[in-house]
Amino acid sequence: MESAPDGIIIADSRSNIILVNSQTEKMFGYHREDLVGQPIEILVPERFRAPHIIVREKYYSSPATRAMGSGMELSARRRDGSEFPVEISLSPLRTEEGILVTAIIRDVTERSQSREALRKAHDELEIKVQERTAALLKATAENEQFQAQLFRTEKLAEIGQLAAGVAHEIRNPLAGIRGAIEVLIENNLPAGVRQQLMVEILQRVDRLNHAVQDLLEYAKPMSPSKTQISLNDLLESVIQGFRHDPQLHEIEVIKHFRSQVVVNTDPMLVERIIINIFLNAVQAMEHRGRLDITLDQKDERASIAFTDRGPGIQAEHLDQIFNPFFTTRSKGSGLGLALCKKYVEELGGSIQVKSELGRGSTFLVFLPLAAVSSQSSIEAKRKGT
Repeated sequence: MESAPDGIIIADSRSNIILVNSQTEKMFGYHREDLVGQPIEILVPERFRAPHIIVREKYYSSPATRAMGSGMELSARRRDGSEFPVEISLSPLRTEEGILVTAIIRDVTERSQSREALRKAHDELEIKVQERTAALLKATAENEQFQAQLFRTEKLAEIGQLAAGVAHEIRNPLAGIRGAIEVLIENNLPAGVRQQLMVEILQRVDRLNHAVQDLLEYAKPMSPSKTQISLNDLLESVIQGFRHDPQLHEIEVIKHFRSQVVVNTDPMLVERIIINIFLNAVQAMEHRGRLDITLDQKDERASIAFTDRGPGIQAEHLDQIFNPFFTTRSKGSGLGLALCKKYVEELGGSIQVKSELGRGSTFLVFLPLAAVSSQSSIEAKRKGT
């Protein structure tokens, strides 16, 4: 008992202390002679003494071993009145003089302090997490507001640019029509001049109509009708169709079809993309020169590259080339490439341009590939035919 690290107290059947060890003296600040003969409640905080008597009497009526750390939060009282947390195990022993109960008492102050420090740290961390979460939510809300404002600003800028483009495309033909009509009003023009002016008016009306059609096409929502197609076959069909155009007789088309490429897409939209970029390249070369068309696939994407030998695009124009109504030519609405970009993105792809002054430009169209099984099925059909 004397070498035990815990306090040991033996009480008789009346719950009076009959034996203590030296660790009990150190723990409670009593000399053992001051404890022997005293009721066990001398070591219980005063506010718990009355309830403890009831609990103790119940225990003595049905004594049983109670292990240390049984989940009960207990407090003990030192001689100076201070309290400290303890764990207590109880072991009854029946003797001729009655029941003796051995209590082993362990001071768990350090453990309780550690637990309290951990709880306090947890509470502080919880508060910091809540504060940080609130700050992040606030920052997220502010960022969403900023993004919404930026989106509105960009949309307003885009609307302004569209309005300016529409005004330009409509004002110029209207000015020409007005001038031609003012000349016709004079009524003393030769028949040949009158005929020429009427033709010019019709041409400008057609230009207005074309601009309005392109604008409506650009503005309307898209609903692509996708199916599995061979890009090889579609490109070949478009190229063959252009071979009969007398304006393209001096265009040499070189094909580089590096693989059989199958995509799940809207063939009508892809055909419009190909035709737009093809004609854009032809116009850049002034209807004379070589156009290379390269078809390939990589990283689950199909790629079509159109490389012309035209004058190239100035570096400061590359970022604007797909903007609505942006054009460096005197003819055209400036919506062709903007429509291409819209079509490609609606199909889940992307479009890029690379250019070098004096050496030409390359327009690259990327589209998602179809599943492998679909590609094999189309390839089998092509071989069968």
